[in-house]
Amino acid sequence: MVDDSSVREYEALITIMDYELRDDLAELFDKSHMPVTFLTHGHGTAKSKIYEILGYGGRKKIVSVSVQTKKLSNYILDQIQNKINLNKPGTGIAFTMSLSSISKALSMTIEKTEENLKIGSEGMGIKTKESYHLIVTIVNTGYFDQVMEAAKSVGATGGTVIHGRGLGSEEAVKYLGITIQPEKDVVLILTEQEKGHAIMENITREAGLNTKGKGICFSLPVNEAIGLNTGISNIDEL
Repeated sequence: MVDDSSVREYEALITIMDYELRDDLAELFDKSHMPVTFLTHGHGTAKSKIYEILGYGGRKKIVSVSVQTKKLSNYILDQIQNKINLNKPGTGIAFTMSLSSISKALSMTIEKTEENLKIGSEGMGIKTKESYHLIVTIVNTGYFDQVMEAAKSVGATGGTVIHGRGLGSEEAVKYLGITIQPEKDVVLILTEQEKGHAIMENITREAGLNTKGKGICFSLPVNEAIGLNTGISNIDEL
């Protein structure tokens, strides 16, 4: 059973942070009694020498995905902003995206969490001035660099890759003429909405289904985001 009630707004809260901050993030989530959080590892795009020069953390990232009410996700964003310094370049980003529906059991759990926290006006969240989109690209393993080169050439400032596994189907072979390679790279790029179309077009051109990368990409609208104004646009030149 799913809960698609229009009274409550639900969001996915995603954080991508330096791996050394994993304990700080876990402690923050624990104190906020977040009921359901999934963690995985990822890797950033900057070269290791650049991290050393600019005082970044390492390339290894900790990626978390959780489901919240909108009020609770705003509260968590406030806590992240206050407890973890995202003003340092390369530290991390956090953002939310709207969900159309969730299971009834999950909605009851996270609504109970919101009630127990007694969130007041301090949980109003941080308003993002610009509109952002999350571009998700799924490409054959080993073609992550091609995706990022294509994205950066038209305005993207960075991205994160996590590893996954694909499952093929007869329809994919019949209609698309491709064989699904099991190992996949999932590339996450958070960018301004106005740059999104050009980035996706260039990724498709350089690493799409008609290339050896056999990639597909799509974008999702983002509601609120923090940690986005600390990047360095000419990091490769440095």
